Amino acid sequence: MSSKNALANLIELASNVADAFTTALYTVNLEEGTLKLRSHLTLSSHLKTDATFAIGEGLLGQAALHRDTRIDDFTGADASHLEWYSEPEDIKGLMVVPVVRRELEGILVVDSKENYSFTPKLQKLINGFAEQMGWYLSLEKRTPNWIDGEPADFQQMMKWCRFLNDSPHRKALSERFLHIPRSLIQCDATAVVWFENDGTGRITHSKSWGQGMKSLTVESGTGISGSCLDSGQPMLVPNTLNHPWIVFSEDEPSFPFGSVMAAPIANEKRMLGLVVCATRARNGLKQSDMDRLTLMTNFAATALGHMNAAPPQSKLIVNPTDNTTLSSEYFLPVHVKAFEAEIIKKNIPVLVMSIRIENAGTLFKEKRRERSDQLLNQVATYLSGKIDPLKLFMKHSDEGLILILTGLNEQEVYELEYSIREALSRISFSLEGAKMKLEFEYGLASFPTDGNDLKELIETSWARTTQSEESLHG
Repeated sequence: MSSKNALANLIELASNVADAFTTALYTVNLEEGTLKLRSHLTLSSHLKTDATFAIGEGLLGQAALHRDTRIDDFTGADASHLEWYSEPEDIKGLMVVPVVRRELEGILVVDSKENYSFTPKLQKLINGFAEQMGWYLSLEKRTPNWIDGEPADFQQMMKWCRFLNDSPHRKALSERFLHIPRSLIQCDATAVVWFENDGTGRITHSKSWGQGMKSLTVESGTGISGSCLDSGQPMLVPNTLNHPWIVFSEDEPSFPFGSVMAAPIANEKRMLGLVVCATRARNGLKQSDMDRLTLMTNFAATALGHMNAAPPQSKLIVNPTDNTTLSSEYFLPVHVKAFEAEIIKKNIPVLVMSIRIENAGTLFKEKRRERSDQLLNQVATYLSGKIDPLKLFMKHSDEGLILILTGLNEQEVYELEYSIREALSRISFSLEGAKMKLEFEYGLASFPTDGNDLKELIETSWARTTQSEESLHG
């Protein structure tokens, strides 16, 4: 399969999951400072297929210049300004994603006439497709004929990669690598290595290598794994010629394998781990196998990023003035200062969002604490599955919740606030079997703009729930 066909398949997958009207990949020419349509799937007869767009100008050009993801909801708004159409289209929702490998490769556009909003799960899928497009485009530049032989069915490949991407934690991700379908890669042994902060690699999961694997370490410059660590690039030894190649460590036993490969799991900042596969047969692994494994480890790196950004498995709730256990079994109390040390002290961008039940006085005339817990738990449960960068829930008095989020830029903050407002305005909650319509007020505060400690940010954010909407953002 050529990279052209691979990109077309990714476009089709993105289009299907988003119920898209148009899905278009624009590649970048940095020398000319332009974007040009490379691959697309559309139901429109007005898509400008021959147009080029200047980097820095218009919606596409700005996304390329700043490398920012943009999500637009055109509820009650005019979408006629979309520059990739020659005639207005009734677009309801839009997602524009920079396609980046080590440098900007292009821009992916997904718009829809069916969906107003792109849910966190949908954003995660589309971002995954964009990352794989970047991988293809980057590899295509270096080696135009990069695939050695026909790869496995692309749909099956992408299904497996999404399975890796959906791993709930690192242990599950490691275990899934030990069970790569033989229809994708036929290997006789697999090992997963994770690197510690000092750069030492530990083999945490392995299959069919023999005994004592967990006692081995991977270090820079030693063996196939150490070379993969140093270069950050996949390594393939198709035929060991029965020579005693070092795979992991000088202390390892002699392995009876005729072909070995290793692929890195890395983000932009550092090596996180690697996956090693081997076959007993010489030439049992080829370039196409290494390409597939590299595609898988790219998805694994994406999965790790989601794990770090996602809320903890135990949803957390704290009362800033009362650290006693709450009545709800859904939450676990934590100390504010302990969490503060993990975020603000490390200079991580932090957003504090307050959500106050405006009509709490009417709803909670009797059994205030009990009724408050029931409703706030419902609100928190609903939001916990909707917000990717959510780190912590904090209960504030009996009237609302504090949400602490990390890693968001200003535009993403406003988009998130808007999406939460829209979602909660449409939801009916229940109290003692009766439907309840909650009315909410919102407030935002951010570190370092509005304060340098969590208590100050909470107080500022909560105070803004009683201010006019124009002054919510300080």
